[in-house]
Amino acid sequence: MLPTTAVVLDKDQTGRDDIRNRLSLCGVLPICFRDKWVCLENIYHIRPSFAVLRSDCFDIASDFVNVAKAIRKNIPVIVLSKKREVEAFIHNNWLVNLFFLRYPADDQSFQDTISLLAATKQACDHPVLVAGSAERRKIMRELPLLGQAKDPVLIQGERGVGKRLMARAVHRCSAAKAAPIDFIDASQLSGQWIQKTCAWGDAATPDAASGRVRVIENIENLPLPLQSQLLSVMETFNGNGICERKANGFAPFVTLAGSDLESLAEKGAFRKDLYHRLSVLKVTVPALRGHSADIRALAEYFAARYGIRFNGGIFRLPDEIVESFTGYHWPGNVSELKRTVQDLLVTDKTSWSSLPPFMANAGMKRDGNPLHHCLIDTDEVHDFLEKNRGVSLKMAKNRYVIQVEKKFLKAALAQTNGNCKKAAGLLNISYKSMLNKVKEYQLV
Repeated sequence: MLPTTAVVLDKDQTGRDDIRNRLSLCGVLPICFRDKWVCLENIYHIRPSFAVLRSDCFDIASDFVNVAKAIRKNIPVIVLSKKREVEAFIHNNWLVNLFFLRYPADDQSFQDTISLLAATKQACDHPVLVAGSAERRKIMRELPLLGQAKDPVLIQGERGVGKRLMARAVHRCSAAKAAPIDFIDASQLSGQWIQKTCAWGDAATPDAASGRVRVIENIENLPLPLQSQLLSVMETFNGNGICERKANGFAPFVTLAGSDLESLAEKGAFRKDLYHRLSVLKVTVPALRGHSADIRALAEYFAARYGIRFNGGIFRLPDEIVESFTGYHWPGNVSELKRTVQDLLVTDKTSWSSLPPFMANAGMKRDGNPLHHCLIDTDEVHDFLEKNRGVSLKMAKNRYVIQVEKKFLKAALAQTNGNCKKAAGLLNISYKSMLNKVKEYQLV
C-alpha cells in the first residue's frame, strides 16, 4: 500500500523541518518546498494526497489555495498560521476541503487535522470561486448563508462578472445541491411557464429525484405583464421556491440581473414591489476594472487551469503580462479575462501584442504602440509658439487639451471599431460623456 503523501510549502527552513517531522509521525510522506510555483507544479506531477501551506500572510494563503484548486479542484489543503485573518479566510470559505490548524501545533493537533481529511467527502463537482479583492472575498463568505436562506436572492452585476457561477455556488450550499439547476432567460418566459413552475414547486419535495432548480437570468428583461404574474406567484411562496404549505423548502429563489434593478424600478421600468420581493437578499458582483487583486488572482487561476488542459503543464504568467492585465479596463470582465488567457496559451508569443490588454495599455507606457499618435508633436508646438508669440499659457493649454482629447477619442473608437460604449470603458468615462464628446468633435 502506497504511503499518504503531502506537499509542504514553507519559506522558512526551520518551519519546513518541524512540519516534516510532525507529518512523518502521522504516517505521512512529506515533500517540502520553499518556492510556491515549484510546490504547485508538484501538486500536478506527483498527485499528493493533500497539500500543506504555512503562512501568516493572507494574500499568500489565498493565492496558493486558488491556484491549487485550478490544478486539482478536490485536493485538500491544510493552512497553518497564527493569524486570525488567515483562519477566518479558511473557516468562512464555503469550500469543504480547506482546513486550518493554528501553528505552532503539537503532534496530536496534526493527527486530528489529518484525520478530518478522511472523514470529509471531497466533492469534485463544486464550482471554484476565486477572489483577490475584499469585495469578492466578502461575497464568498456570504454564499453559505445565502444557500441556506428562506428568502429570495438577487445576484446582479455587469455582463461577464460570473453571476451564473455565483448562482451555482448558492445552489451548491443549499439543501437541494443534488438537484439539477436550470438557467432560463427572462425574455423567454411566458405566463404558462410561470404557472407550471408554481405547480412544480407545489409538488416538489426536498428529495424529489425529478426536481430541478430554476434560476431566472436577465430578470430586467421580463415584460411588465409577466412581472405582475411572477409577483402574484411569489406572494404564495415562502421565498425559497416552495409554496408555504410545504414544511421544508429546499432551494432559494434566485434571480440574476445584468443591470441595476433598483435604478430601473425608480425609473418605472421595473415593478418596485417585485424588485423588493426579489431582492430580500442582494449580492452585487463587482466588475474587474479597478480591482487589480481580482485580476491577478483570476489570471493566475486561469493560467494554471488552462495551461494543464492545453499544454500539459502549469503556465505561469510573466510579470509584464500581469502588469498589462491589471492596467486594462476589461469591458468583458471575467469572461474576457478567461478568453484572453486561453488565447495566450494557444498563440505564439510574437502575436501576443495583438491581444486587447496589450494594445490598450502598451500605448501609454511604451514606444511603438497603437496610441502613440495621441501624443503632441513637439515640432508642432514649436511652430505654434513661433506663429503666436503673444499667446498665454492658458490659451495654449486649452488648445492642446482639446487636441489631445480628440486624438485619444479617435484612437479609442478605432480600437473598438466605432463602439462608443466600449471606447468609453477604455477611457474610463461614462457612456453619456462619450456620446457628448463624439457629437462635439463630430467623430462619427
